Amino acid sequence: MWSGWTLTCTVGGGGQVNAGCGGSEHVCYVFSSTPAPYALAEQACINLGGHLVSIFNAYENDVVSDNTKTALVSTNSTDFWIGANDLITAGKWAWTDGSNYLYTNWAPGQPQVGKDCASSRLSDGRWMANDCLLSKAYTCSLPPQPAFTCPPPPTCAPIITHAPVVCTPRQCTPHCDSEWTYFSQTDSCFKVFFGQKWDDAEAFCVEQGGHLASVHSEQENTFVANLARTNQKQSNPNELTWIGLKASGNEWKWTDNTKTDYINWAPKQPDNPGKENCVELAQDTSDHGWYENWNNENCNTVMRAFVCKKKSIS
Repeated sequence: MWSGWTLTCTVGGGGQVNAGCGGSEHVCYVFSSTPAPYALAEQACINLGGHLVSIFNAYENDVVSDNTKTALVSTNSTDFWIGANDLITAGKWAWTDGSNYLYTNWAPGQPQVGKDCASSRLSDGRWMANDCLLSKAYTCSLPPQPAFTCPPPPTCAPIITHAPVVCTPRQCTPHCDSEWTYFSQTDSCFKVFFGQKWDDAEAFCVEQGGHLASVHSEQENTFVANLARTNQKQSNPNELTWIGLKASGNEWKWTDNTKTDYINWAPKQPDNPGKENCVELAQDTSDHGWYENWNNENCNTVMRAFVCKKKSIS
C-alpha cells in the first residue's frame, strides 16, 4: 500500500513523532511521489482518511514544504498539490477539508485567473495556481490512528449456562462512504468531483465503485444539481456538470444500464447528432436560460464538475 508514499507525523511545535499516537494536536503528512491530477490526488488522500494538505500559518507552511522536499528529493518534482482550490466558485479559494481559508503564501503574480488548483513550489514553499488536470506529486494531511490498549484478561473462568437462543433479523440502515451523500429514492450515494472529460469522468466513477450519475426523477435531478451547484450564472458549456447519459446510435443510455425513464432536455436539445454525444446538467442558471436542464456536449470537453453515483452500503 505504501509504495511511493512517505509518512511523517508532527506534534505541537512540529517535532516528529511515531505514527499511531493520538490527540487533536497531532497531524500526519503523507507524501506521494506518484504524480496524479488534482481530483485523483484528493481522492487518494480521502482513501487514506484525510485530504490534500491544508496550511494555516507560515510555520506550518515551512514544515510541509521542508518535509515534502525531503520526501521528493529523488524525484523530478518541482512542486506538489496542496488542498487549496477555487473549483466551487471562481476566485473564492477554499481547502478541500472545509477548514477556514485564513492563510496564503502565493508567489508574485499568483493566483492566475482560470487556473483553479494550488501547488506549492519545492524551491521556496510559495504557492501557484495550476491547471487541475496536470499530474503532480501531492501531500495529504490526516490524523494519526489513535493508540489502543486492550483490557486485562478476566481473572476467573466464565460460567457456561444453556438458554434458548432467539434470533431476530438484523436491521441495516443504508449509509454511504465518507463525504458521499445518500438519496433514498434510489438507495444510492452521490459525490461531486471536478475537471475531467466525459470518458475520464466515467472511468473515475467506476474506480469509485459506481458510474456517472443516472437520473430517474425530477427529485433526483434536483438532488444532483444541488450537489454541484455554485450559485453563479454559467456562461460556457464547460462550466456545467457531466452526468451518465450518452448517445448509443439513436438512443440515449445510462452508463449504469438503468432504464432511461426520465429526461429533462433543455429547449431545442439534444442537437448536433454524432458530434455531441455526452450529456451535461445545468446545475445553475445559464446564459441560455437553462436551469437543471440537460444539454448534449462534445465528450472531449473538460467539464468543471461531474457527479458519481453508486449503491449505498447496507
